[in-house]
Amino acid sequence: MPSASRTALSLKIAGLNPDCSPSSNFPNLLPVNNGTLSATDPRSFVPGFTSTSGSDNGLAKIDYQISDHHSFNGMYFIGNGDGNWNDTASQVQPFWLSYIHARSQIGSGSWTWAPNSTWVNEVRGGYARYYQTFFSVDHNVNPTTYGINTGVTNPLYFGFPVVVLQGFSAQLGAGWPKVVGPDGVGQIVDHVSYLRGKHAFKFGGEAMLNRFNGTVTANAKGNIRFGPSGSGASANTTLQNYFRGIPNRAQILVGNAFRQLSNQGYAAFLQDDWRVTPKVIVNLGLRYELNTVFKEDNNLIGSFDPARGIVQVGQQISSPFRGDHNNFAPRLGIAWDVQGNGKTVVRAGASIMYEQLSYDVFIALGNLLGLRTVPTGASIYVGGVQQPSPGNIDLASFSFSGAALTSVGTAWQNNASSPLFSSATAKATCGDGVPVTGLSFTPSPCTTAGVSPNLRSPYVGSWTLDFQRALTNNISLEVGYVGNHGVKLVQYTDLNQPPMGSGWTAAAIATCLNPAALYKTCKPDAAAEQKARPYYSKWPYLNYIDVLTNLDSSSYNSLQTVLTARNYHGLSLTAGYTYAHAIDIASDNWSNGSGIPLDSTHPGLYRGSGVFDLRHNLTFSVTYNLPGKKSPGQMLEGWSVNSIAMLQGGKPWDARDTGNDFSGTAEIGNGSTQGERWDFFGNPKDFQTVHGLTATNGIPFFAGATNSACAAQAEALDGGAPTGLAQAALANAGCYALRGSILTPPPYGTYGTMGRNIFRDSGFRNWDFSVTKLWRFTERLNAQFRVEFFNILNHPDFANPGRGVPDADPSGAAFGCGCATPDQAGQNPVLGSGGPRATQLGLKLIF
Repeated sequence: MPSASRTALSLKIAGLNPDCSPSSNFPNLLPVNNGTLSATDPRSFVPGFTSTSGSDNGLAKIDYQISDHHSFNGMYFIGNGDGNWNDTASQVQPFWLSYIHARSQIGSGSWTWAPNSTWVNEVRGGYARYYQTFFSVDHNVNPTTYGINTGVTNPLYFGFPVVVLQGFSAQLGAGWPKVVGPDGVGQIVDHVSYLRGKHAFKFGGEAMLNRFNGTVTANAKGNIRFGPSGSGASANTTLQNYFRGIPNRAQILVGNAFRQLSNQGYAAFLQDDWRVTPKVIVNLGLRYELNTVFKEDNNLIGSFDPARGIVQVGQQISSPFRGDHNNFAPRLGIAWDVQGNGKTVVRAGASIMYEQLSYDVFIALGNLLGLRTVPTGASIYVGGVQQPSPGNIDLASFSFSGAALTSVGTAWQNNASSPLFSSATAKATCGDGVPVTGLSFTPSPCTTAGVSPNLRSPYVGSWTLDFQRALTNNISLEVGYVGNHGVKLVQYTDLNQPPMGSGWTAAAIATCLNPAALYKTCKPDAAAEQKARPYYSKWPYLNYIDVLTNLDSSSYNSLQTVLTARNYHGLSLTAGYTYAHAIDIASDNWSNGSGIPLDSTHPGLYRGSGVFDLRHNLTFSVTYNLPGKKSPGQMLEGWSVNSIAMLQGGKPWDARDTGNDFSGTAEIGNGSTQGERWDFFGNPKDFQTVHGLTATNGIPFFAGATNSACAAQAEALDGGAPTGLAQAALANAGCYALRGSILTPPPYGTYGTMGRNIFRDSGFRNWDFSVTKLWRFTERLNAQFRVEFFNILNHPDFANPGRGVPDADPSGAAFGCGCATPDQAGQNPVLGSGGPRATQLGLKLIF
């Protein structure tokens, strides 16, 4: 590309002179890669930073038998930990790792009073306190030190901004900061037990006080992403757009996110274990729960009302939602000893359990701060004229698009004189994109959140049926059915989502299909998308309105079998097998790929296998005490071998495109979006990658129309025409093909048809083995030596491709690649399962 097109800021970050030679003032932000893009090339740069952590803990306990009728016990625990954590797999520099500090304290005590043989009263109380901070290692470095003017002046938000290059498994900069606490939870419980005839009654109550103090931020330092654009002769790669300073997404948080929340919880219960006959026992129970609606000390939380717009607690509303006061949870259990000898037992049960919604459901929203970011105190402009602000929440989250995104690009290109985010230096400001006299920037629409005023407590109904048979005195077999159904589960949806294809106006389509520059300029009209939002006519200064509702549900059904042998000629084993299916609309309310649906008007279309769905799970554990005989040094006695094997089927993973606005709804700019879906043709099993170290780093990718099967499918979607929006999408986004199946981008202006979580990983297989030797020195002193082999066969297991968004995003690099072992992907390389063979030696003294 011409040197005149290279922006000074891009060159500075890359450590290059205008002629692309290495600069003498090289800041060392982008590491040099001397290899190819293949993971098998030993010269390739793979950061692989090591997370380090340490903790110091103390515990004190007391058990005091006051008398025959009274006893007391108490405990106090304190833990303190620090570490540098690589919580972003694509990180390339150690000074962008997360520095974490945590301190937890717990104190509790219980008093038990047994006045006689029929009554027992137990009172327990405790308090837990927690404090944790997350900062990037460079959190005290002003971004201007790096030579980048972000416009951020709040020292709490210092550090290098997040810069993402699509198509590269790398990220510059870090998010956060996050300060949690000091949080506190106080609890007191009183349980009374009473025996009378065939009944064992138990009743009691519980009171709990919850409190949160803290701030959680995302994009407070700024978040800028560069990606490819265009096609053919006018196609620009990610690097070309980076050096030109043309981003395709930008986000920033402005204001103070610190909040102080509290609420209370109360519960009462009554249960009866009733021996109806010598063979039948019935367990009856009823629990009532009441959780008050949370409050913020300064009323700095808000919501969205379709009639009034953004509203604030203490101003237009008294609480974010109405309390739920009818949470009665019954349960019933029956145990039948069929023959009365304990050899054949049938058990059945059913229950309802209510969920206590945590604060992060309301104020996190994918770390985009939820109800605390309702911008009631922002300066609001419509048509260049300031409007009254309905409150005093001076906090706003911005996702730039259209002309506002262009202004960020212009600031990147002229960063020496213009901050990237002019709004970061001012009060939170929302507008409709019309310039305002006296402002140095054009106010963009704000993102807001809300909660349904009639939000109810989610609950789960469970039912079980179990048969247990003693085959011998030492061996038993158990076969059972376990099922549950989640009701009124919570999920966010965008009330202000434009209809499908809103951005693909006639003019945008004509530009895309212009024969003179076919497919070279295909992008939706951002202004048309904004104007198509349902609430644009009322509140043009709002874009995404993400509201929490009870729209989700789930189901789980399983057949579970367990064979148990206890000390059968020195052999003890447990073999278990579960065949199950977990189905839901979203497996979380905003994480695990379960963000805001692309089509919030039809959330039921996302019903599919949950991310936790595990169809087949076989476990086998065995301990064998070898026969021994007296010998010198006890060397021929006290030996045992132990083994645990686990075989699991593949877990689901999904494909979520967060880089291409195919549907013309701008939903990919929503901070917690599920992303765009592509079209899949074939058998999902064909896309199962059995190993991670391949030359393609995942599912094979074919640029443009280079794959004949993809090209034929796109032409068919265009009705056989020589040109069309399906072929345009293919020309710009390419496709994936493996074993006869293809994954293609949807035609511009449409939603993709691929179902949720249709792909499976390669499963998990592991065998651990150990040998133990026991020496008995005296009656009270023994020693046990152990040698343990984890993954003794050194079988390679690879992580689920969907664990990291780059691996599940067809617009990014390494799509479909399980490019890590499960322990590394789970950020637990020492204690986690799935790593290479490890051997551990241990000696335990028992006295």
